[in-house]
Amino acid sequence: MNQILTTAWWAFSGSALLLTPATALAGRIVTDYVVSQDAKTQERVPVTFGQVFKSGDVPRGSTIAAAIRGEPVELQVDAKATYGDGSLRHAVLTANVASLPGNAKRALELSATDASAAKQSVRVGLQQLLATDYNAKVLLHINGEDYTADARALLLEAARSGACKSWNKQCTVWLAGPLVSEWVVNGPVAKADGTKDPNLKIYFSVRAYAQSSTGDIQNVLTDVIVENTSAYAPQAQPQYTATLTSGSATYTTSALTQYAYTRWHKTLWWNDLEPKVYLQQDTGYIQASKAVSRYMPLQPDAQFLDSLRQSCAPLDHCDQTQKMHMTGAQQAIGPLPRWTSVYIIDPDVRAYNWMLANTDALGAYDIHYRDAATGWPVSIQEHPNVTTAAWTYANAVAGRAMTGSASNQAQIAAYRRDLLPNCVNNTVVKGCSPGWYGTGSPTLWDNAHQPAESYVPYMVTGSYYYMSELAFAASRNQLTSNPLYRDFSRGLIDKSYSQVRGKAWVLRQMADAAWLLPDTYPLKAEFNATVRNSLEDWYTRYVTSESSNPLHLMDSGATYPVKDASGKLTGEKAIAPWMHDFFTWSAGHAAELGFPKAAELRAWLSKMNIEIMTGWQSDPTHGFCWLLASGYTFVVKDAAGNWLPDYKAVYAATYPDLVGLECNSAAMVAEMAKQQKQPWKAGQMPGYAYSPTGFPANLQVGLAAAADSGLPKAHEAWAIFQSRSIQPEPPKNGYNNYPNFAILPRSSAH
Repeated sequence: MNQILTTAWWAFSGSALLLTPATALAGRIVTDYVVSQDAKTQERVPVTFGQVFKSGDVPRGSTIAAAIRGEPVELQVDAKATYGDGSLRHAVLTANVASLPGNAKRALELSATDASAAKQSVRVGLQQLLATDYNAKVLLHINGEDYTADARALLLEAARSGACKSWNKQCTVWLAGPLVSEWVVNGPVAKADGTKDPNLKIYFSVRAYAQSSTGDIQNVLTDVIVENTSAYAPQAQPQYTATLTSGSATYTTSALTQYAYTRWHKTLWWNDLEPKVYLQQDTGYIQASKAVSRYMPLQPDAQFLDSLRQSCAPLDHCDQTQKMHMTGAQQAIGPLPRWTSVYIIDPDVRAYNWMLANTDALGAYDIHYRDAATGWPVSIQEHPNVTTAAWTYANAVAGRAMTGSASNQAQIAAYRRDLLPNCVNNTVVKGCSPGWYGTGSPTLWDNAHQPAESYVPYMVTGSYYYMSELAFAASRNQLTSNPLYRDFSRGLIDKSYSQVRGKAWVLRQMADAAWLLPDTYPLKAEFNATVRNSLEDWYTRYVTSESSNPLHLMDSGATYPVKDASGKLTGEKAIAPWMHDFFTWSAGHAAELGFPKAAELRAWLSKMNIEIMTGWQSDPTHGFCWLLASGYTFVVKDAAGNWLPDYKAVYAATYPDLVGLECNSAAMVAEMAKQQKQPWKAGQMPGYAYSPTGFPANLQVGLAAAADSGLPKAHEAWAIFQSRSIQPEPPKNGYNNYPNFAILPRSSAH
């Protein structure tokens, strides 16, 4: 019987603990599955993955043990994030499976256990790795010349200088324990004569596994990351081919053009000694932890799973929309993107690979701004005047002569310090203008259409690369906006983003990063401050303000002009209610993650969702009829610019031809058929009711959040929605293969 090795999750010292078998199996928390991807039996199989935990499941003073079929399994626990009560939120776990039969699927039971029963054990050290002939190399062929980077040389230098520490700019320790240690080192690519490429930098994330019996290095995984991300270096678009090697393992790219603020990565197992194993998580437990929403019980089609992309070539946007600002449904739009929501409803290895492939694809977008001075993504605490959206203004201020008052000169100096360099036209990029910020990249990111980047991939892999992607995405969301609107380093979201869906997805991305990133990550406190400051701002501006509008809508960026049938402006203003649904969900998500004031914001926003579903009950012919709750547009301001007083007035202004008809009556259904110019059914909602991405589907996420608000009639509103006659149905239009919006309230049975 093997003993259990684990590291103390509350300290990142690298010391390890030895647990006795007698204490290992108490208090089972969750069961994941180790799935063989080989027909042959594998011995001493290392498996590293990320695991999120419910609050309190692993209390302060406890650690985690693992077992397969009642037999203890060696387990290392690298704690990353904790809850306010000290219990474990997220950890990177490494199990050493003694023997895994071919094509087998073994239940891996994770349990909480008292850490006081543990004994110290020695961690895998960098000198052990360097005692082998391990190496990983990058060769970039740029303009007819070879540039290289060498992982071993970087590790040797880090060892010599003692640089390998937590969040060290030169060498970061990511994992440390008796089963595995991981070091992240970086450096430029250079020619044989020492000339360095000014733009490209290589990060090697080197993970070394040791045999428990001898301590010898057994397997080494290298995540090779190629970056063009220096925020304040002149923009460039190097063109090259790359060859990566680690022992006998090799990978060669096609010709690449790497635009500013992009990155890509590739993992190599030294000498191709890759364990053929997949760790299948209990994604139901992930939902129960509140890390993600609760989804409908669904099963993707086998044929659909077989069709999924399993990898993504470097700097290819793959299934991501190349230009995210384009209108219409996109696979990435929703609380989670399609590839991630499919994984959450069914953690099949094909869905897992699809999710990671399209997370890798985001490396092709210009969203990776690294501050060379700190080594981390750009901070608005360090650079409060940084911006892309208001770059023209920032550039104008920075270009002023350093004259006038001391405060004027200080403002000019601040904008000069934080001004991002613009793109310059050359043989690669065209259309750059000195008056407008750009990068010339053919892939365009957009805050109002962005996916939930890297949140679940980091959560379930524990990968340093995906962790850093999550941080880059949060940084990009902060630095984008006008510094005046976000109140410089406070990071306020509301006025910074003109579209309500932009506010929704920015809040989601910031909350995800603030909640999941390691407790000690250099920018975590800043990301938390942005979320808390923004929620406090909304709470003050809307929830507790006597002057907030009676319709419980955003004042900033919410409305747009209304045109009549001839295209003439009426003077009225309208909103897109489906954007409001996104924002209501996002506030609910932040509430479930435990951010203060988020639950109050969700409740304030939810009053719209509840009223448009239940207003007809007190006035069946003039109250807001629930059939029209999925409309594309609601008129909310009159021609004088005044907010309408209630949703009865909104209904009358938006649907004047339906006022006076009893809600869902035969007369109303007939009138809707006439207006829609197609047959109509009782209980049918407009806006592509059959589609998993239609407006009723968008409404579903808002109503699910509203149902959890605790407000009167919240569950009644949800029940009415569930009674609609046309819903997304398989095989063609079901949620099963497109579950982005297939969310249920936690407080409802179904």
